[in-house]
Amino acid sequence: MRWLVALVLLLSLGMAQDLRTQEETLRQLEGQAARAKALEERTQARIQALNRELSRLSERVRNLLAEKGRLEKEIARLEGERASLRREIARLQEEVRQKEARIAKLERDLGELKGRLQALMGSLHREKAGRYLPLLRAQSFTDLAVRARWVGYLSARDAELVRTFQATLKALKEEQERLRLLLADLSGKERTLAETQGALERERRGLEATLAALRREEEGKRALLRDTLEERARLQAELSRLQARVLAEQRRLQELRRQEEERRRQEEARRRQAAARPAPVVVMPPPPLPATVGNLAFPVPGGRVLVPYGREGPFQVIQGPAPGSPVQAAAEGYVAGILYLPNLGYTVMLVHTETLSTVYTNLQEPLVQEGQKVSRGQLLGHTGGGLLIRPEELEFRVAVRVGEETRFVDPAAYY
Repeated sequence: MRWLVALVLLLSLGMAQDLRTQEETLRQLEGQAARAKALEERTQARIQALNRELSRLSERVRNLLAEKGRLEKEIARLEGERASLRREIARLQEEVRQKEARIAKLERDLGELKGRLQALMGSLHREKAGRYLPLLRAQSFTDLAVRARWVGYLSARDAELVRTFQATLKALKEEQERLRLLLADLSGKERTLAETQGALERERRGLEATLAALRREEEGKRALLRDTLEERARLQAELSRLQARVLAEQRRLQELRRQEEERRRQEEARRRQAAARPAPVVVMPPPPLPATVGNLAFPVPGGRVLVPYGREGPFQVIQGPAPGSPVQAAAEGYVAGILYLPNLGYTVMLVHTETLSTVYTNLQEPLVQEGQKVSRGQLLGHTGGGLLIRPEELEFRVAVRVGEETRFVDPAAYY
């Protein structure tokens, strides 16, 4: 029985080590959760900054659109004024053409009239004496006066007609010049309006280019915001997962501490009981054991030694073919104890002789019971019961008693 007590004490050390491992795992998870929380807060700050930037860009776009609308109204107004000026210019040009046609006709008529006068003057010059002959043929003084009056009237009428033509021609030329000046003034105004309209058109094109650039920038910011929102959602999901794991590990740690406290109370009770008894009572195991065991059977059929004895602790890590691999008894014996730890799964302890025992850790619910006799190769359970050990692995220990000392040894020496 002292051999079994020593074995239980060794496993208790494993529980204490598991408690420390659990505490370290919890600290690591809390650190990861804190880093994830800080990253999520930075991502949230970045989202707020992007929203402010998008709001600023939207305000700029609205202002530029308002300015563009104002320019387009001004351009439309100028285009209307230019159209009105072009109609007025066309009307004046037509009026100038009409005046020019009248001037040309008057100049032709005046030329003909001047030709007539020149011919008359030449005729009078050639016939200086003869121009008075009609007057001399007069039959009476009255007749002479009448004839002289009509000659003077005809000469005066031609001269008056020339003066009238000249005055009309001068007025028409003055009107033509006035129309040309007005036409030049309107043409200048139309050019000024065209230049102003061109400048406004260029300003509008500049605004449109700025708007296009702002929209591209806004679209880029929105894409970045979408990516950042997706990143925040991913971080929040990761943070929730880590927080859930932290809570679960905290519960496991509390359970381990409770179990450790219970173990200590039981050890203290056992020590008090041992101190109260004058001598220990030796209880013999129920089934008889063979005198010799021979070589141990490999505990996981089809498996392999993944971690040799002593590298990670006083045990071998054996990797099975798959998660939930079968675990068999290494030799004939009986089930001395079954222990459950959340992070290590079920541990089954088999006693083969008074000096030899084997321990199987990371089992799912065992297929044997305490005190049950087992045969070599009998199925004890399947791997995958613990949280900190991969589901296809088994921790295998071999304990031997040499004199009064019990210790774990390398199982490879017994296969």
